[in-house]
Amino acid sequence: MNRNHIHPATLTCFFVAFVLLLTTSCSTGKKLNYFNDLPDTETYELKAMPVPERIIERGDRIDINFIVRDQESAAFFNKHNMAGAATAAAAMVGVGGGGGGVSTSGAEYVVNEEGEVEIPVIGRLKLSGLTLSQAKQKLYGVVSPYLKEPLIEVSFTTFKVTVLGEVKTPGSFIIPAQQATIFAALAAAGDLPHSAKRYDIRLYRDYNGKRTIRKLDLRKASVLEDPDIFLMRPNDVIYVQARSGSIFKEDFGLVASLFTIVISVVTLGFTIHNTSK
Repeated sequence: MNRNHIHPATLTCFFVAFVLLLTTSCSTGKKLNYFNDLPDTETYELKAMPVPERIIERGDRIDINFIVRDQESAAFFNKHNMAGAATAAAAMVGVGGGGGGVSTSGAEYVVNEEGEVEIPVIGRLKLSGLTLSQAKQKLYGVVSPYLKEPLIEVSFTTFKVTVLGEVKTPGSFIIPAQQATIFAALAAAGDLPHSAKRYDIRLYRDYNGKRTIRKLDLRKASVLEDPDIFLMRPNDVIYVQARSGSIFKEDFGLVASLFTIVISVVTLGFTIHNTSK
């Protein structure tokens, strides 16, 4: 009898072991990858996603910039400073020599607990609850008596998100953008390690007077087309849960058990094969 001949039962055992390992490996990959249910095509067109206007809230930092056409209106604006505030207002309005229009250098304002900012000459002005375009209109109305045909620029200077739990670098992050996506938030935290539950992530949101908790699954492509998840809101908190054990314990524990069984069967096959010679 040919001693190099391998019994068919042994080959079957090896094949079963290979299939089990391959199947479990694919299952593990699906747990670790994002958007597993995207179609297998080179290009996939996502639906257009409207970007909502951000609402000014307490604690926001905004930049307000007044641009005026002539120096007379800027000088008139400065005349109405309260005592002790003239220097700050003059710097803000940018009064100086030279022709052409006059522009402020822009100033950052912090929205206080009452939702107000305090601007020289104007005083305290409530802006919380407004969009940037609405804030511009309100500012235009209050400065128009002092500045002739003013142009007003208003923008956010910060976008804060917090990412906690099973991420590489948890913490609060200031993203230098007017709008941020969930990709930007996770990237700021160093992305998710293998031990993170991509299928069980919580999004805590306290925005514009409404508090919500959303559960999301980053393995699903639907995340890409849901603006309430994909587009972050200021001060959002993302909490990533950890797996119950290490990835090896959770994902390969079953494989180890199955592999032990298969090895036992293969060993038994070799034993039977050798004794039958």
